[in-house]
Order: sequence, then C-alpha cells, then structure tokens
Amino acid sequence: MIDTLTLSDINIDATPLCATNHLDLFLTNLATLLRVDTLYVATVCPESFDLSMLSCLQQGVFVPNAEIDFKSMPCFAAYQRGYAEYEQDLALRFPDQKLLQKWQAQAYLGIRLNDVSGQPIGVLSVFFPRQLSKHKLELNLIRLVSSFLEKELQLKERVTLPSAITTFDPPAELSAYTLWLEDNIAKGRLSSWSYFLEQDRLVCSDSAASIIETDNVEQIDKLEALLALVHKSDKASVFRDFQNAIESNSTTSIRSIFNIRTLQGNSKRIQSDIYPIVNESGLVYRLDCISKDITAEELTKKRASAQERILETVLATTPVGLIKLNAKREIKWVNKQACKMFGYELEDFHRLREKGVLNTSSLNLYFDEDIEQFEEYYQEIYANKRNNFTLNTRYRHRNGSILWTKLTVTAVKDDVNNIQYFINTIQDLTEEQDNRQRLSIIESMYKHSAEGIMLCGSNGKIIDVNPAFEVITGYSAEDAIGHTHDLLRSGVHDEAFYNGISEALLNNNEWKGVIWSRNRAGEIFAQQVTLSSIKEGGRLKYFFAVFTDVTEEKKTDQQIISQSNFDTLTGLPNRQYFSAEIRQVIDRSAKHGQKFAILYIDIDDFKSVNNSEDFMAGDRLLQETAERLKYRSRENDFLARIDGDEFAFIIPEVVNKRQAEVYAKQLQGVFAQAYQLSNQQRYVTASVGITMYPEDGVSVEALMQSAEQAIFEAKRKGRNQCVTFTQELSDAAILKHQTVVELADAIKRGSLDVYYQPIVDNVTGKIDKVEALVRWNHQDRGFISPAEFIPLAEEGGLIQGLGEYVLDQACCDLKILHEAGYPYIEMSVNRSSLEFKTVDMQVSEWLKVISSHNLPYSSVTMEITESLLMDMDGQYMQRINALKSAGVKIAIDDFGTGYSSLNYLRSLPADIVKIDRSFIINIPENQQDNLLLDGIITIVHNLGMKVVTEGVETKAQLNYLQEKKCDYSQGFLLCRPIPLHELLEFLSKNESVF
Repeated sequence: MIDTLTLSDINIDATPLCATNHLDLFLTNLATLLRVDTLYVATVCPESFDLSMLSCLQQGVFVPNAEIDFKSMPCFAAYQRGYAEYEQDLALRFPDQKLLQKWQAQAYLGIRLNDVSGQPIGVLSVFFPRQLSKHKLELNLIRLVSSFLEKELQLKERVTLPSAITTFDPPAELSAYTLWLEDNIAKGRLSSWSYFLEQDRLVCSDSAASIIETDNVEQIDKLEALLALVHKSDKASVFRDFQNAIESNSTTSIRSIFNIRTLQGNSKRIQSDIYPIVNESGLVYRLDCISKDITAEELTKKRASAQERILETVLATTPVGLIKLNAKREIKWVNKQACKMFGYELEDFHRLREKGVLNTSSLNLYFDEDIEQFEEYYQEIYANKRNNFTLNTRYRHRNGSILWTKLTVTAVKDDVNNIQYFINTIQDLTEEQDNRQRLSIIESMYKHSAEGIMLCGSNGKIIDVNPAFEVITGYSAEDAIGHTHDLLRSGVHDEAFYNGISEALLNNNEWKGVIWSRNRAGEIFAQQVTLSSIKEGGRLKYFFAVFTDVTEEKKTDQQIISQSNFDTLTGLPNRQYFSAEIRQVIDRSAKHGQKFAILYIDIDDFKSVNNSEDFMAGDRLLQETAERLKYRSRENDFLARIDGDEFAFIIPEVVNKRQAEVYAKQLQGVFAQAYQLSNQQRYVTASVGITMYPEDGVSVEALMQSAEQAIFEAKRKGRNQCVTFTQELSDAAILKHQTVVELADAIKRGSLDVYYQPIVDNVTGKIDKVEALVRWNHQDRGFISPAEFIPLAEEGGLIQGLGEYVLDQACCDLKILHEAGYPYIEMSVNRSSLEFKTVDMQVSEWLKVISSHNLPYSSVTMEITESLLMDMDGQYMQRINALKSAGVKIAIDDFGTGYSSLNYLRSLPADIVKIDRSFIINIPENQQDNLLLDGIITIVHNLGMKVVTEGVETKAQLNYLQEKKCDYSQGFLLCRPIPLHELLEFLSKNESVF
C-alpha cells in the first residue's frame, strides 16, 4: 500500500513567514505539503547559466539573495533534462557540496520551468531530509504546481518592463490555489500511480481506490489489471498511449481520456496524464500518472445542453422582439414577436434569407437620418469601448409606418474578446401595455437565468436572490434574505480585497472579477462575478451581483480530482463511505459473533415531486428527509444517502429479521407528517428493503446486492412497502441471468423473428417504408417483450450481435419485397448507441451487409435515438457521414423524449425525424399539444428533413397530421407489426391504406 501525504504529517511552523511576499508564502505552503524545510525557485540565464534566486527557503528560514553553485548542484541536471530525482544518499553523490550536508539533504527532486513557447526560464528545487516515497507522489505534486510557478515567473518578467500593465492579483490567486490544493490533498483527492517497466510492477496511491472503487488497491499491481478496467472500445487507444509514452524516450507527458468500469461495476470517464521517466541513458524505465475522474464534468455539459434547449424556447416565445446578427450584422435569427412588430411572418424572413444576404438595410428598416447614430454605437463596440448600448429609436414598419421602440444591442464575445454575434432586444413603446410586458420579461429572465443574481442594500444585507443563486450556493432564498453577503465569504480573500470592490462600486459603478466563496455545504468554489451599483442622489442605494460558478474550469486547469465521502446536499455519508462502514461493521460483528441489518429506504414516486413542484422542491424534500431520519435514528446507527432518492441504514446488534422489520416500520413513520414544499403540503411514502448479516451475505458486495434486490421487490409491489430479502429474490436475479444466456443462444441459432410495421405516405396512402422490429418467441415462456430483452442485451454485451442479426434479416426480406414487385419500399433499422460506439469508423461492416443482398444503400434508413445526439462527438459524426456518403438515410427516432437541442438537430445530416407517440396522444383535442406538434413539424421541414409521426391510433389523429403536412404516419390504426408473409399479403390487398 502506498503512503499518502496528509496534513497530519505537517510539523513545520510557518508563523514567522506570514509577513513575506506572496511567492515566499506559496513556497511555505508547498514546503508544508511536501514535509521539507529547504527549497527554492530561481530563474536561469540560458547563455551563462547564472542563477537568479526569486525565493529560497533554507532549513525553514528564507534567505534573500542566496548564492548557489548552480552547475555543481543537482538542480543543473533538472534544468538540462527537464527534471531530476535522487531518491537517497544525495550528500554522497555530491560530496563537495557542503550545503547538502548542512541541510541534511538525503534526496532531491527538481523540475525545469518553461515559458509559454516551451523555452527554459527557471528551475524549482526541493531537498528532502528523507528518502523519496516509493510511488513518487512528491514528483507528481511538483508537476501539478510547476505550471502555476511558470505563470508567476513570466509575470515577474512582465512587471519589470515600465510599459507592462497587468490586472493580475498574485496574493489572492496564490492564496486561493494553495488553499484549494491543500484541501484536496487533505481529503485524499489526488490519485497517482507508477509503473516500473522492467519489473512489470504497478504501484497505486491510496486515493486511486476511490476511482476504481476498491478497498484493496494492492490487488491492482500489474498494468494488465489496470487495463482490464478500461472499456473495450477504448482499450486500443489507451494501449497506444502507453506504448507512445514508453517509446518516446522523452519527458513529455501524454494525455489519455477513456471510460472504465470500476470493480463495483460503475462506469466512469477518466482523464490521465502519463509522464515518462527516463534513466541516465535517456531510456524510459518508469511511467508516472496523475488521474482524474471527469464523469461529473461531462454530465454537467449534458445538463447545460438541456438548459440551452429551455433557453431557446424562452427566447422564441418571449413577448419581446429578438434579432440575432452575426459579426457582420447579417440577420441570422428572429423570433415571432420581432416578425410581428415589423409586419412580417416568420416564413418571410426564411424566404428572404434564402434569396441572399439579409440585414436591416436590405429590409429598409432604418430611416436614413438615424443610420449615423446606429453606426457610431456599433463602431464603439467593434473598438471594445463598450459592449452594449440602449436607445429609444424608430424603425420603418413593413407598411411604411413608424414603429417607436426601445432598442438594446448586446455583443456576445468569446474568450479572446472577438465578437461572435449581436443580440438586439426590441421593445414596442407605442402602447402602454408594453410597460407591463417589459416588467414580465425582466422577471422571467431573472427567474430563469442560469446565472446567480443577488440584490443587496447599501448596508450589505441581501434583499432578494434568484433560483440560480440557490442552486449555485446551496442557500435558499429564505436562508439568504436578511443576512449580509458575508454569508458567502470563504476566508480566501483579505479585507483589502473587499475594500477594493467597494471603492470600485462607488467610483466606477461596476466591478468584475473572480471571488472565491464558500457554499452552504462548506465547500470553497469560484465565482465569476459582475457587481453593479444603483445610486440615488449620488449615493449608493442598492447593488447587485450576477455570477456563475467557474469552479469546474479551475479544477480542469489544475488537473485535480474532486471527490468526497459526504453528500453535499444532505451532509450525510455517501455510497463510498457507506460501503467502507459496512466492511468495518462486518469485521466487528464477525469478531464478536453479532448480527446486524442493512435497510435501504427509497422515496416512492420521487420524480413526480420535481415534475409538479419548482425545481428546488426535490432538494428540500431530501434535506428534510435526512433530518427526520437522523432524528429517528439511534446513537450507533449509521445513516447515508447512497443515491438520488435512496437512503440506507446500518443497524447494529439486530437479533432477527422480525426486529429489523419493526425498526423499518418506525422509519417509515417519519414520512407520515406532510412536507411543506413551495406553497402547499405534500405527503410522500417510502419503500424499505431489508437484509441481514450473516444470513444474507458475509461481504459488502453480497449484502448490498441483497438489499438492492429487496428494495427492487418492494418498489415492484407498490408504495409504502417493506420487503425482507429472501432466496426467492435471489432466484429472480438468477432468472434474469438465465434470460441473457438464452438470448445469446437465440441470437446464435437465429431463432428470433423480425416483424415489419408499415410507414405510410400521408398524401397517397401508399406504403413507402417499413420498420424492422425484432420479436422473441421463447419456447417455454412465449413472447417476451422487447422492452425486457433489449435492455438485457445491452447490459449483457449482446446488442452488437442482435443488431447484426436484425440488419441481415431485414435486408434479406427487403430484397424479397423488391423482387415481389415493390422496389420502391425502403427499410428502417434501429441502431443503438452501443452499436455506433463499436462499429468501425467507415461503417464497412453495415455497408457490407447491405451490399451482400444486392440492395442500393439508399433503400436503407438507420434510425438513431436522441441519446446518441447527446453523446455526439467527432467519431460519431464520422460514422454518420460515412453512411450518408454511401447513400444510407439517417432518421432521428423518438424525437422529443430526451434532451435534444435544435443545435444538435441542425448540425446532424439527418433525412427523417420520427416524432414520438407521446406528442399526439391528445391531438387534436388539446390545443397546447397541437401548437407544440405544429412547431416541431415546421422546424423539421425548415431544416430540410421529412417527418414521420409514430403511434397513430385514431382517424382524428391521422386527419390532423395530414392537414398539418406531416409527411408519413406509423401506428396501429394503419397496421400492426407483422411478419414478412403477412406483409406481402397486406401489400397485395392495400394499394392505398386510406
């Protein structure tokens, strides 16, 4: 097992260093983390190799202008080679260096510091009073801080020039960084490992256990064991990265990003930086790696796309005119209200844009005498003198009349301050009604903004906050209002920092920058903040803050894992902590011959709470549930939150299952009292699953698995149930496994059936397409639903084989249809995300199947789901483009059931969009559903794609779809899925289905 640096090992008194400059303070913190008392940072002249000391700590004391014989010290090797390490006997290796004996230095680590162009500018040297740890954690830690020191050295070069201007605040940045770094190391969030090539030996840090989810990290002692965790689709690229690192014979790191399945069976996305370590002969003999779990970050991106879709809807339906212009001020997008203001239909803008460049001049919207004023403001934006402007102005209506408006133009820029596009917000001032609309819009934007907003009085007390503030900080509006903004102070910034902000608000009415704050859970996070003041009579009346959480970006920059043993929402232990506690309780119970119970508590129908209440209601319910359960629990009970709506108890010293069931009923009683959510009371119930040690298992895995089977059965029985694990439940799990085995055999033997459901042209009634649907008629169990066996195929790794079977059979039957006199019929075949991940980049496997039946590629359509859109990357797009290039059509299946964004749809070269049946259940009776369906059809048609509506079951639905120009219909009204021979008979009798 690898030793891990912890703050409990710190024994250096840094108090005398508090008055030093910021670089000295940073070295003090680094010395504390490394448990050393001698280190220094210096610049090096590349011509003369003269050493210029920036900060030097010698035996716990800073020595200004310290003189070091650079060329005869180990730091010279670090500068020459990029890094240097001497694990032990340092004084014996450099016998002439009396300083090393004076410092009692036994080991050395050094790393060269480079500028942005990769040229050497300095060196960081650390001298250890002990030999280095066997896994080189110290070297990995130095690598992490070297990039920050490189920025510091380059900053010092800039500030020596009289003309240099910088807004960098080194003390605050350094303090924030070291506080954050110290916090992560203290919590064991760094994960590293070393691989020794000659011995084929892998040594992992303790914190690596949290990533791969094991309590015995020593079992991962071979590279082969580590690679076994890598997802099979990533194995080749990961192995290639390792080979490149081994064969590079250089110190340049290689980044590898891949998926793993942990020892607990969970999927994770990992980012690893691999550092080749070379010997004195310049050959790689060891690989060091720093790994980071980026699963949460990618989930955040997916959630952001869902928020983007909501924002698009808000912008499209807002009662304010919105026009999006590109950097050249060509019109790229307008909403309906803008069209209405100027007397156009939305289709008019689309038609005019197709004819050529569309801008305000080509539409003749401006009056000639007003153009100069517009141009002046735009030129100031181009010159970075302003970012927006607002003015009352007039436009020319389509009918020639004057439209008086209030116009706000805002430039949206990228990270390097280049204009991406302009957003023009136009408010019609011709009617008094617009005043109320304007207030409604502001309130809507305030509530739905993804940025946190906080309004404070001149005394600093919080007056109001928006929902995004609650999400980002963890403080509800009730918690925050009435308190001062000091509620968020983290201790990172000193009083002078906040005084500077106050001065900027008084003098300039605005302040922008990064503030490190502390959320309700006690975690430090970074805010990108814009503060603005509101004055009356020249005196500050109010000020408001608009901010976003940029912690993830900061973490990405520093490449450090963020993990914890506690749930941030409730403060309870999480699943990882819970599993570790079970292991300890097992050890104690086995030693003393005692029993204990594990209870899983799952809130019934929790999803409906978030669907029917405001989006914070679910969090409040979970927090209150945690408090109720803590109040009801006994002193020795262990309570954790192990999943979204799932809590768990370890109940020690339980004699039998009956006693556990009585206690479970008492815990269910905490839900008897109503919850106050938003402005109404709500009653909820919970289901409980019970398992006992040692009857139901003697390992963590067995006990948690039996508890999960018990809670699954409780949920299956209905609400407010309590189920104790039995052997019958285990038998059900065995049946599931047996089903997977039999499905594999059915695929191998070709005993599955493929049925076909017609897709009908809504104009002619002619069957132009059919969709292939797999069916399984089990010899003992009869027909098994695809909803049951297809998920099992995905879980059991059978989906690729199943997909190959269905594609081949569908192509075979399509050839029969063509030869039977229906050469125009096309075949639609469903493709899962897993199949897209594993097929070759040129999709030659699929194309080969089609061509083997002498079919034109254009006669086959591949249907993909919205989930694939969310995971879309360059490799997916390459495969889709390969299909399109060959002539295969692409269809988006079940559109509208996931988190699709129009941006995804617009960027995908699809031919067909299939609208899910849930959108037409209530048409044409429900006007709101009608409008939504109309909008989707219009958008898809505008993107040049065809529309198929699934689930058509009534004549009224079909008539409505025909009226709205939907291209195709599919559903039981027209024809159920049928085998090939019935399809041929159906076609012969129905030239037109209508």
